[in-house]
Amino acid sequence: MGDQVAALILEPAMMNITIVAPKPGYLERVRELTAKHGVVLVFDEVKTGATIAAGGAVERFGVTPDVVCLAKAIAGGYPSGAVGMTETLADLITSGSVRQVGTFNGNPLSMAAAQAALTEVLTAEAYAGFEERDARLRAGLDDVIDRYGLPCHTVGLGSKGCVVFSSEPLYEYRDYATKVDEELSTLSWLYHMNHGIFMTPGVDEQWTLSVAHSDDELQRYVDAYEAFARDVTA
Repeated sequence: MGDQVAALILEPAMMNITIVAPKPGYLERVRELTAKHGVVLVFDEVKTGATIAAGGAVERFGVTPDVVCLAKAIAGGYPSGAVGMTETLADLITSGSVRQVGTFNGNPLSMAAAQAALTEVLTAEAYAGFEERDARLRAGLDDVIDRYGLPCHTVGLGSKGCVVFSSEPLYEYRDYATKVDEELSTLSWLYHMNHGIFMTPGVDEQWTLSVAHSDDELQRYVDAYEAFARDVTA
């Protein structure tokens, strides 16, 4: 396989179709198979990097790929990116065998933002705070879901979380296409927007908690969701 497949690129947790966390043992088996066949394993951590743990998915799930790709979360939202890799692969770049270039390489503003985010803002206390806020927010939403009998559930990983409009867990993109209620997802998104909570443009994506979010703001989110639940079940 190694002479036919150069690399396997995957999101360790999918986050463009709500949040789809890996099943226990899945990433470990992927790592085992790619290593066995000489295939480079690449984690796309544009979404999970620095958001679900200080070490992203590598830390949270305990599986180490050959390459990790990171994006603007490492710079507090400023345009940025980073690639981490094994020493063997890095030697291809440092030796000049492979040329690595980029528009934002060494951009002063992005680098200053990254330094501040990684060394002053995203502390161990901040990550503990994300876990606490996630638990608090999802508990409020789960209560609303239970009281109104809605066909959905919550998922959270660190600062990332969402309501999935499906009564069953999702494990792959086919589940999203066949199990998620698109109309309810869109209506909930509109209720939040109309209550001054500006969600991501994609109704199937997730929220991102900030160190600046307070309990009052979490409750405001729950209240907007309850307004949706109350009206949609009336």
